[in-house]
Amino acid sequence: MKISKRLLKIAQMIDRNKVVFDVGSDHALLPCFLVMNDICDKVYAGEISEGPYQKSINNIEKYNLNGKVIPVLSDGLSKANDDVQVVVIAGMGYHTIKHILDCCDVNKYEYFIVQSNNDVDKLRKYLSNNNYTIEDEAVVYDDFYYQIIKFSSKYHDEYDYLQIKYGPVLLKNKDEEFIAYLKYYSEHLKQINLKANKDEYAKTFKEIQEILYN
Repeated sequence: MKISKRLLKIAQMIDRNKVVFDVGSDHALLPCFLVMNDICDKVYAGEISEGPYQKSINNIEKYNLNGKVIPVLSDGLSKANDDVQVVVIAGMGYHTIKHILDCCDVNKYEYFIVQSNNDVDKLRKYLSNNNYTIEDEAVVYDDFYYQIIKFSSKYHDEYDYLQIKYGPVLLKNKDEEFIAYLKYYSEHLKQINLKANKDEYAKTFKEIQEILYN
């Protein structure tokens, strides 16, 4: 079974033998992959609407994973079982992710893996304001640069400006994907700055150059 680079990176960030709830499961692709590759024995595939829920059931039956991948018609984590240890919330916007987190008891779970399609800095700011710990981060290019954050409810002092904007783990590790993303982002900002000549873009461009070359 093939999945996108984005979902593969998320799968790689999940510890083995955890019970996972995938919110907005996109037809149960990630849950099926996790079970078929012996990463997890049991995964819940959550969907908020009937159509995607039925498509999840179709995929579960297609791969003969009944009882191992469990479809759940649920608004966020409202119907998550008590055995869930890890939560994935990926492929949504920042405000949707924030709403889901606000409506659940974050402390019930060992950790979350979240991937927002926009406003990743706002998501980190939200985590910082709640004193959550960003345990790991990754950047993956899959026709677009996605940033994936693994966090827990363990207490952490608020992150600083650069950590919120670029990611504390990404800044520390500076791996190839992150460097490639910064170079892409830097070139994009350079073009905008030349056209618009805005101080904000110039400031961000300077920040990126310092991260890349210091």
